[in-house]
Amino acid sequence: MSKKNYLLLILTITAILYSSVTNAQEVKERAMVVYSKKTKEHSKAKTFAAFTDFGTSLFMRQDPAYPDLSECNASLDLDISYGYFINSYFYIGPGAGIRAYFRENFTMFPIFGELRGCWKWTFIYGKGGFSLSTSGNNDRGGAYASIGLGVNFISKTKYKLFLSMGYEFQDHRRKDTSVLRKEILTGKNGIAIRIGTQF
Repeated sequence: MSKKNYLLLILTITAILYSSVTNAQEVKERAMVVYSKKTKEHSKAKTFAAFTDFGTSLFMRQDPAYPDLSECNASLDLDISYGYFINSYFYIGPGAGIRAYFRENFTMFPIFGELRGCWKWTFIYGKGGFSLSTSGNNDRGGAYASIGLGVNFISKTKYKLFLSMGYEFQDHRRKDTSVLRKEILTGKNGIAIRIGTQF
């Protein structure tokens, strides 16, 4: 083999090796980027989180048997839940809250389970459970449910500030103070407006 051909062979082998190393490095870098994204999504998905909602519920209290008791009312509301993101979008967890009614002398304490579907700027939620009353024998709590949607004003990985609106139902029974002592159903159905945080 001539010296010229020998040199050409060495240059060809060197070029092939260099190309292989370069391609391997590019593949490795791409794999690292994909792994980093998946790791980030995984760390975001399977994490614990807490939600705090504060606001008011506007409702019409109604009882067909006692039309005189029908009136508009409102409550001061606070809910806290702590749970787990089962994937990047869905949260589930238990929670508890307070309902202080402005025109009635009693407070309700709902205990519920919450499910949320969360995206970057929007979310939907559903709550269901039971409420306890603090006003003794004259008032009794019952089934509680709420469903709605919201918008995130601040959207970061671990912190969100949001506004939500939904429909809320609260079963409430009150004993008639007359001689009959009949139990009156005064269910509270209305619009819930909240501002809250996720952290």
